[in-house]
Amino acid sequence: MEYLILRSLCAFLTGVIISQTGSLIQMSTRNILASPSTLGFDGLAILWILIFHSILLVFGYDYPVLLLFMAGVPVFSLVGWLYSSFISAHKNIERLILIGLTFNLLVGAIFSLWQFLFLAFNLPFPVELWFGHFRFANSESTIILFLVELFFLVGWIVFKKDFLIFSLGKSIAKNLRPTKGLLYLFLFITVALGTFAVTTLFGAFSFLGLVFPIVARKIWFRKFDLDGEVLLGALINGFFFMLIDSLCYFLPIMGAEIPVGLIATAFGAVSLMLLLWKSDSLLEILAKK
Repeated sequence: MEYLILRSLCAFLTGVIISQTGSLIQMSTRNILASPSTLGFDGLAILWILIFHSILLVFGYDYPVLLLFMAGVPVFSLVGWLYSSFISAHKNIERLILIGLTFNLLVGAIFSLWQFLFLAFNLPFPVELWFGHFRFANSESTIILFLVELFFLVGWIVFKKDFLIFSLGKSIAKNLRPTKGLLYLFLFITVALGTFAVTTLFGAFSFLGLVFPIVARKIWFRKFDLDGEVLLGALINGFFFMLIDSLCYFLPIMGAEIPVGLIATAFGAVSLMLLLWKSDSLLEILAKK
């Protein structure tokens, strides 16, 4: 029973964090196709874990997941800073999305090659990293997710007034560029750390960061309401994600559990293709307060 409670909490918090990080990216870039997956955050997290795993394996050190997470915190804080500098300078976001998608394909190829070499030499490899699951949920992973969510909530309160910039037109917001540097820094460090924490603990949940914000935006009765999307909408997405994981746990196929990340990737990929068929006018979003 204790395991099921911890697993449900981890699935819930993961869904909340994925929804919130996706919303932060889509609001800040004003692009519905921007997400941790399409901007390459997922690929960066997987690549970092592979490098960390391989280096410590050479030295014969069996590392705990907490060490892996703590070692990556400064790295992904730097990644968040670099992304915030790029976005706040009003670079071409469509080009960055294409670069992110291409980078993810590169990481996928590296992952497959890495896996082949490790299995060929009979070395342990995190084979389940590519499709997320919650089979190894515990109290430690719950605490890490809770701290990541707490970091976001504190920042949301501190920068509450600054978030109103996303309620302004794009041309007006450009004139406020000097005043929003810290806001963008908080946004992308939160996205980087949130994505890294989820991937480190449970693996990748590709494209959910793109789909969940859209779902939150659609179900809230006040369209484009910031609090409704980022807070209540994220809670609903977290609860929904917890239910999907529960189905994976209680309904195994021939005794084997389907990774919930596999279902999420398939659902997200189809959603991305449908979005790409939409009119260009739907690709830019404007949050209203």
